[in-house]
Amino acid sequence: MLAIVLLAAGALQASEGFTEGEILSNGCGGCHGHTGVSAASSMPSIAGFDRRYTARALREFKNGSRHSTIMGRLMVGYTLPQINLLASYYADQTWEGSAFRADPEKVEQGRRIHEARCEQCHEDAGRYQDRDMPRVAGQQPDYLLIQMQLRRAGTEGMQQPNRMREALLSLSEAEVLAMTHYLASRD
Repeated sequence: MLAIVLLAAGALQASEGFTEGEILSNGCGGCHGHTGVSAASSMPSIAGFDRRYTARALREFKNGSRHSTIMGRLMVGYTLPQINLLASYYADQTWEGSAFRADPEKVEQGRRIHEARCEQCHEDAGRYQDRDMPRVAGQQPDYLLIQMQLRRAGTEGMQQPNRMREALLSLSEAEVLAMTHYLASRD
């Protein structure tokens, strides 16, 4: 065990010019992009996210209180200090929105729905974020659609405000799709 620790310490020292958070992020780049900007339509971008939000989400994946398919299995291999380093690394990266080409009619319909039902929490057209709220504007469209469907079904295993689920439950599939067009098209 001591040999493994010494090898790991040597690898970190040998990687001059890279932060520990950046080194740790190498395993995340396949899904979230090296700097946290996802190119995959069903994966979220996490660049520029609030450090406290990201650290909490990663801890929840690690302890199993946040639903995941892959993230929970990956996070059990990270220590809490490593999770904090990852969160800080991604917080320091520059946000870039998706390059989604939205249908203008769906964008307008989604805007009206967002203003009526979502803007109170997801302020600034979904751009607002803090330690409790992730940025949703500019996220990948399939990711947004999957997340809204999970929250409507109540199967995502996350503690969301009841008002979020209630706001989504009364929407038709077409309205949910319009919301994805609106949010994904925001910069």
